[in-house]
Amino acid sequence: MTSDVACWNAAFDGAEQLLGPADGCRFVASVVAIVRALRAEREDDWSFMPASCCRVTGHECALVALIGRARRRLWADLEEAAAAITGREAAPRLVAAVRAAVATLDEAAERLAPTGCPNRVVLH
Repeated sequence: MTSDVACWNAAFDGAEQLLGPADGCRFVASVVAIVRALRAEREDDWSFMPASCCRVTGHECALVALIGRARRRLWADLEEAAAAITGREAAPRLVAAVRAAVATLDEAAERLAPTGCPNRVVLH
């Protein structure tokens, strides 16, 4: 949320190490689209913790829940949650960005899931 290019470079570096250059770049681009949409449509301040912090804010939890709704294909819930996060009646840009990111996020989750995990279920 700071717009500092060093943060984005670090995100690309980390994603490329985990997912490879093509998939890592696509993953970060998906997240960038979500952040840009959130910044464009949210009317109030957004609280977040630095990447080095082990805690999350309520706003960050709401964003993770929003993405989770999309990954479960709960489209009506996604639209309602996006509106709630932005403080608007509707948040079409945020909904579109999250919907567009679903396949990329699912692919990354599948690749990064622990192999010994029963039914490939992970917390996030």
